[in-house]
Amino acid sequence: MLRILRRSLSLLLALSCWSAIAEAAAPLEPTAAAKTLPAASADYLQKVKPLLTARCYACHGALKQEAGLRLDTAAAIRTGGDSGPAIVPGDDGKSVLIARLTTSHLEERMPPEGEGAAFKPEEVALLRSWIAGGAAGPALEKPEADPRDHWSFRAPVRPPVPRVKNMAEVRNPIDAFLAAEQERRGVVPQPPAERGLLLRRVYLDLVGLPPTGEQLEAFLDDKSPDAYERVVERLLASPQYGERWGRHWMDVWRYSDWWGLGAEVRNSQKHIRHWRDWIIESLNADLGYDEMIRQMLAADELYPEDMQKIRATGFLVRSYFKFNRTTWLEQVVEHTSKGFLGLTLNCAKCHDHKYDPLPQKDFYRLRAFFEPYQVRTDELPGEADLERDGLPRVFDCHLEAATYRFVRGDESKPIKDDPIAPALPAIVTLDAPKIVPITLSRTAHEPGSRSWVVENHLRAAEAKIVAAKKAAEDKSPATKAAVVAAEAELIALRARIAADRERVTSTGEKFKKLAEAAATAERRAAVATAGILLAQSEVELVKARDTIAANEKKVAAEDAKKDPVLVDPAVKATAKKTAEKTIAAAEKKITEARAAQKTAEAAVAKVDVNYMPLAGSLKAFESSTETDVERRKPYPATSTGRRTALARMLTDKANPLVARVAVNHIWLRHMGKPLVPTIFDFGRKGTPPTNPELLDWLALELMDGPRDSKSGSSGSAWSMKHVHRLIVTSNAYRRSSSTADNPGAAERDSENVSYWRMNTIRIEAQAVRDALLQLSGELDLTSGGPTIDPKGAEFSMRRSLYFTHSHNEHHRFLSTFDDADVLDCYRREQSIVPQQALALANAQQSLKAAEKIAANLAKSPRVKTDDEFILAAFRLILASQPSGDEVAACRAALAEWRALPLANKADDASLRARVNLVHALLNHNDFVTVR
Repeated sequence: MLRILRRSLSLLLALSCWSAIAEAAAPLEPTAAAKTLPAASADYLQKVKPLLTARCYACHGALKQEAGLRLDTAAAIRTGGDSGPAIVPGDDGKSVLIARLTTSHLEERMPPEGEGAAFKPEEVALLRSWIAGGAAGPALEKPEADPRDHWSFRAPVRPPVPRVKNMAEVRNPIDAFLAAEQERRGVVPQPPAERGLLLRRVYLDLVGLPPTGEQLEAFLDDKSPDAYERVVERLLASPQYGERWGRHWMDVWRYSDWWGLGAEVRNSQKHIRHWRDWIIESLNADLGYDEMIRQMLAADELYPEDMQKIRATGFLVRSYFKFNRTTWLEQVVEHTSKGFLGLTLNCAKCHDHKYDPLPQKDFYRLRAFFEPYQVRTDELPGEADLERDGLPRVFDCHLEAATYRFVRGDESKPIKDDPIAPALPAIVTLDAPKIVPITLSRTAHEPGSRSWVVENHLRAAEAKIVAAKKAAEDKSPATKAAVVAAEAELIALRARIAADRERVTSTGEKFKKLAEAAATAERRAAVATAGILLAQSEVELVKARDTIAANEKKVAAEDAKKDPVLVDPAVKATAKKTAEKTIAAAEKKITEARAAQKTAEAAVAKVDVNYMPLAGSLKAFESSTETDVERRKPYPATSTGRRTALARMLTDKANPLVARVAVNHIWLRHMGKPLVPTIFDFGRKGTPPTNPELLDWLALELMDGPRDSKSGSSGSAWSMKHVHRLIVTSNAYRRSSSTADNPGAAERDSENVSYWRMNTIRIEAQAVRDALLQLSGELDLTSGGPTIDPKGAEFSMRRSLYFTHSHNEHHRFLSTFDDADVLDCYRREQSIVPQQALALANAQQSLKAAEKIAANLAKSPRVKTDDEFILAAFRLILASQPSGDEVAACRAALAEWRALPLANKADDASLRARVNLVHALLNHNDFVTVR
């Protein structure tokens, strides 16, 4: 068997292609202006100016001009600011700029961020050299552009679709924008991908699963011109689409199950999987992206009665952190800003943003929208126990909570004479809606009055009586007392419900009587519950006395059997000590039982006689010092309306950022690289879009929705399925990913900016595992429900997004393949490490999949010979035809495997060889890659 494994591993290594591919970037060409300047000026553009841009422009550029000084042109440097010229050309020793960069006085040195921020000696030497050489710069050098005129701060305008020479390459406007770029660069695009590879690509892309053998064969046999388009529509309508793209958005929105210490919840909340299910269902229903944002931020205000929509507020629930409210809200601000606006507003927590026109106050203005909100868990129909299930959601708790700016971000130093009002950053120029407080329905702020909460508790109380009566069949006093207590609790519950119903219409005399009756019933129930403890104490008393009596009887019986003359005094003394210990233990039990009696009686005496309605909900602890009594206070009957106003501003079509950020995420996951490389930073520090016209066109398509070609009217606005459809049906998406036979394109556009070919994409962790299950026919497509413990992963056939995923709990196989980072994951890491190959080679999931796949292929009437098996395996697993060399290598491997001795005589040598071949293909690089 060991020899078989060694031979198998040899073939794995021979057939696998686990290697990193590094493409060297073409060197940047100097600008035309730089080519015509003398050497000193060229150094300024290529070395000096980039240094000043990185280190000085934040305070001395277009954004700010501290001391009236700008350093964004050579002329401005020579002119200087309030203190005169910053440099003396030709004399670096007399230049104020050099003096301020090199002074040993920290309060005078620039940049003013402490010793660690000082210019390096080689950077100072570069500036000295430039100044000594005359400090030359381009004659027509332009200053830094107005930050407010940055491309992403301007509202997108639908650009005209380009007219290109080769209209045959244009299937939809996406192709036209890319073809224009290809013509500009002088590159010819690649031909379409093989049909099998294309089908595998779009299946993995839209539903996260490879096609089955039957689906692949059906597509290859379908010669109709719209065969591919029909596949796309079927996949977009599949329930698995929501699971696939739900996982993508769960990455961006930082989905995480709860974690803490033991059973203590410190981060996120239990049952947050309801938010996960809402994401999946919303995507499948093609709920508009704008409406998804509105519900995630403010469903509790917009739809206070709709528990299905309130699930969406899991976006805010997820940031819960028990020990520090400031940390909690800082994460909300950071990731609301990054996730929806593409702005690094977190950089303005301590000071004005270094690169974008975002003053420090903007950070706290956004925080002010969230200041009042807290987290609670509401009962759901059918379950009264919030530990077993419940809906984690948000609500406004402290309506008057003020937001203060902190001195350099230090929460111990709030500036209390300058409270901050909620507002979006000024660069998002919108007409802000008025913030209007929202009056909540009774069931929204008194969840205990919901009909299903009443039913939940009645059902639980009745079930408790049934269980108590069954246990009481043993006739013991304690179990009999439990029956009495359970019945008393049901009576008290019904009394409380009656009082609650009267309270809806009146709090008059009738309600007072019902409330008093309920309180009395609560007291009786408490006394009955204490009776269980009393009964248990009595049992302990009886047991203790019986133990003493039995021990004394045993000692006496042993002494009676012995001849007094032969009794060893030492043995008798030992027996006496043992008896004394037994008696002491019994007496201790008696003392404890009596103490328990007194405790029970005291508990009965302290029962609160005040009426308390059903809660139906439980607020999360706001801090580690909050008491249980404080967390159970009534909820406010109004909500501030702040988050509703924020949601409306974010989803306003005049907002320049939200749609751009969304389509950039979608494009990245379809095409393998984003249009804006800095996916959560659309600010001035970020990288500009590679095709700004295409980005804006897609943003408008998302906001406007599909348009009828005849009437010109728009369909569903903010439809993500519409954007998916446009991308995956474009010629750009359908192209081969190969660079073969196109050296000119590879030379002129080595970074594939014009998408002359499709990018190869490593599929992420969940898709790797799910593909193993899908191809082996084992995948369980049950959707939604509680999370699955990753420790029992080998027994679950469910899709991988349903595993518990938190800071404390990870699925080991998924982690090996760069699973989503719990803290933030705007883009998955893509590593290529030996552990991944070892995981696919050795994981039980992979080994079992190989056996199932080989057995299933053997059942096919089309697979009889080895060559037929090889072709079928390649087609199913890699969706491609093997080359002649690959077929020959596989034949040789199968022959070698069959010749090896078997560990068990009952084994089928031919099947075992084929299993090994399948296992090798599952370890092929193309299995974890979309070509």
